Amino acid sequence: MVPFDMDLARLDRLMLRHKGGLAGTSSGKRLSNKFGTSLEFADYRPYLPGDDIRRIDWAMYGRSRRLYTRLNRSELDATVNIVIDGSASMDWGDWPKGRRSLALAFALGYISIRSYDRVALAMGTKDIGSFLPPVHGRAALPRIGGFLERQEYGHAGNLSSLLLSLKNLLRPNQFTVVISDFLSDWRQGLESLVFARQQVLVFHVVSPDEAEPQWRGPLTLVDSETGGRKDVDLDQFTLAAYKQAGEEHRQEIQDYCRSRGISSFLYNVGTDPVEFLVTIAPAILRTT
Repeated sequence: MVPFDMDLARLDRLMLRHKGGLAGTSSGKRLSNKFGTSLEFADYRPYLPGDDIRRIDWAMYGRSRRLYTRLNRSELDATVNIVIDGSASMDWGDWPKGRRSLALAFALGYISIRSYDRVALAMGTKDIGSFLPPVHGRAALPRIGGFLERQEYGHAGNLSSLLLSLKNLLRPNQFTVVISDFLSDWRQGLESLVFARQQVLVFHVVSPDEAEPQWRGPLTLVDSETGGRKDVDLDQFTLAAYKQAGEEHRQEIQDYCRSRGISSFLYNVGTDPVEFLVTIAPAILRTT
């Protein structure tokens, strides 16, 4: 089941790039800090009675006249937690941020499933409204697609509260992907993910209408979450001030993420999610 019209085959050889050792649960493609049977060398230790003699490094013995056992790093699956901001502001614009965000989540889930990772999905406004526990294997793709198709946007949101509500669902050394327009409080929430020892990946979504408004003249702006109204005259000076404020907001998020070691990307939803991921692939993805 592919609920979104995307050329997913372009993502087949990509997997999320992890910065360090992982905590996993079963055999996969990723290397952990645990010793095991993968072909990736990790370290030596002195031979102990009962060790597999096939792991003795005879070259080391030839140099030192002592027996050493080769230790390799376990290959494990990672858990990729994908969190989607479900606030009303996400479902706005001629290119709705909401639909594109769900498609982006599906594309990331597809990459992870293809990499034998586990995928968990969460969506909400101020706390988790919908949650799909970790799934894995190609048979899980329809479950991921079905979960995303059932999601609806609505209500005022608070991204920090949403991320803080994940506390009991996260385990150290996992991926957590955050997809949001960051139009509510966000700083404390991202800090909580860093504190929870997550590798955090942020997608700041904007619509073309937000980035480059085409309206001019007297307008009544309506807050999509609170219903509040404000009359403005959108002339060149007001538009310039709006664009400057938008750029400062985006830069603030980017600077904060950089200071915390978080990978952050601006996603304009006028671009197909697959095309976007292929474009940024060298920064966060690697070829299998």
